[in-house]
Amino acid sequence: MGKDRVRRYRLTKGGLPSMVRELDLYLGPRTGGDPEHWIGLRGEKVDGGTLEVWIRCKGFPPGRMESAQQVISDYVVREGDGQPIRFRNRRNSCPVLPSLGAWYHLIPRPTGTADSGASKVQYLGHEYELEEEGAEMLPLPDNIRTLDLRPDLLIGPAHNTRQRDETRRWDDSDYELVPLSREDYEEMIEAGVTLLRADLEQSSWIQNRDVFFWGIGGSEIPYPEWLYRSNYLGPTIFMDEPAVCTRDRVLRPRLEKDDSFRREITPQMALQSFESYFERSREEEAPRRLIEGLSAREDVDPGDMDFLQENLYTWETMVSTAAYQLRGGSGPPSAAVFEPPGRVGTIRTLPEMNMAYGCQIPVDDPRNLASILYGFLRGAARSADKRWGMSIYGQFHRADAPWFQTHAYDLGATTFTYWDSHKLACVPFHEYLSLTRNLRAHAEENPHRELGELMIAAEVLILIPPGYNLGHVDLGRGNLWGLPELNLERVNRFGVKYRTVMGNLFTEIERCLRLGLSFDLAWDLESLDHTGYGEVVRIREHGGVEVQRRGKSISANGPRTPRRPQGTPPGVELDIETSSSGPGTTVRARATVMRGSAPVYYTVGANSRGVYENAFAMFELYGPEDYDYRFINQDSQGLVIDRKGRETVIGVSFEIESPGIYRLRAATCDMAGRTAVAWRGFEIPG
Repeated sequence: MGKDRVRRYRLTKGGLPSMVRELDLYLGPRTGGDPEHWIGLRGEKVDGGTLEVWIRCKGFPPGRMESAQQVISDYVVREGDGQPIRFRNRRNSCPVLPSLGAWYHLIPRPTGTADSGASKVQYLGHEYELEEEGAEMLPLPDNIRTLDLRPDLLIGPAHNTRQRDETRRWDDSDYELVPLSREDYEEMIEAGVTLLRADLEQSSWIQNRDVFFWGIGGSEIPYPEWLYRSNYLGPTIFMDEPAVCTRDRVLRPRLEKDDSFRREITPQMALQSFESYFERSREEEAPRRLIEGLSAREDVDPGDMDFLQENLYTWETMVSTAAYQLRGGSGPPSAAVFEPPGRVGTIRTLPEMNMAYGCQIPVDDPRNLASILYGFLRGAARSADKRWGMSIYGQFHRADAPWFQTHAYDLGATTFTYWDSHKLACVPFHEYLSLTRNLRAHAEENPHRELGELMIAAEVLILIPPGYNLGHVDLGRGNLWGLPELNLERVNRFGVKYRTVMGNLFTEIERCLRLGLSFDLAWDLESLDHTGYGEVVRIREHGGVEVQRRGKSISANGPRTPRRPQGTPPGVELDIETSSSGPGTTVRARATVMRGSAPVYYTVGANSRGVYENAFAMFELYGPEDYDYRFINQDSQGLVIDRKGRETVIGVSFEIESPGIYRLRAATCDMAGRTAVAWRGFEIPG
């Protein structure tokens, strides 16, 4: 293309109302040795609507958005006769480009091997043919409105509704939800929310504010204008729990129908099901909603334009799967965000981990729990050069929530979301606004974080066998994939208990925590990049541990147990009585917990009054088959607790219907992380 010349292209065939009929492409000159120049684009639609785009860059915009971001210094869009909008990163003044995944199709690309002066170009999935050269130049307007956005600080709820009555529902009742009003959105933006869900009407209140928005599908958006709008993030922004959905939609239905599968299931079999489910959901579900919505319209023909929505994050509870989900270069998901399961919290989850795995992680420091959860997320993001984040749910321990957010920010997280519906999972409107104000203030006080440096901050990488994980809702207890069939007492293909393998992992984690070493965690995948770590620790299925450091590899039969503080651990004794009652048997268990050097504390979460009670002990029932498991604290008729000085007696009763040999496990944990475990076997006659 010659200097200061405009080429006009016309759609060669077809032409539905919302499609671009005529296209003017302006490639401005470089002046005064300036390596950059302006590119102008003006499209006139069949229905008479117009779209104008101005891009300042070095050369012609590359087809990959990541590459384009490196050479583009300004990006301005005007929809129809509206005010032109510049999309800019508030933190570094760089342009913010559309992240939907359609970037390649938004710029006219010469067909074949021709250059930018080609007689034919491909644009929005269709061929356009040169009609004339020398049309009127597209000048950069002077009334541009700048939207200052924070793609590195996405904060917002999952819905475009709020609770009519925000009183916490500790009794597991549900909320009545009402649509967010214009005033609600104003309050949210004032609080620091930067990521808003909206319907088409609601979007008119916020689309020209310094925020990102999402929730409107391809069937409703102005086309093609919103494909160019950098603060529109698509019909959805997340892939919803691929690992949990694998368990609930694939594994559990099969386990219910197939008793042989219950006997045979292994972590590797669960992993195979997850791999199939994830690839299918990535190729066929959420990432395709936008293009499918466009394809279903009567006024749009996307032609050859086909793309997956790339800016989605995976919203996942089973964080150990993050490295697998983020691998594979560009394409969705672009980040992994932790979805907290159940009533997660430091004073619940860390004691459970100690009792489950035999480690001794101090339970009074939220950093210890955060390091485990965020270690999987940061490790995945580092290996794939993507991003990570976290979310707050209603069950999340309220004392932990503010610090978990600000600590994630300090570690390099970029996404902070809230679940704002459904019973105990809900974080009420003004509660998440309060959390947002705290996070915003922290970000304003600490604005100069270097995300690249934070991404590679970990010194140690700890790898676990693919398929092993922390479980789900009660992740502290550790049933792999959240399945009782994969409880920790089962043995793997090497005859080693899952408890041993996971215990080795947690002892290595404890070592890092006690030595003050920053660590990442991940599955031991062949494609995983280990570059830059000073030490790589592999937890092996056969019960051993391999350590690689400075080019040397050392194998051991077990983990490196760190030096632990002196002190007397707690003790626990367990007694059982059984009695027949109709078709079933009533089991009454009594655990006597003896205090050692530190108080004993363990809670299963807030009760129906919102109060955290000390349960003192965790009861788990194994049998009669090795795949049978029950968490007794959860489904018992209630604990009876009798405190007697330094001893506490905890009574619990439950029903058993099937005959066989059972084992009851009672465990306790003190505030220093020291544990005690007692087992009692008993038989229920047939």
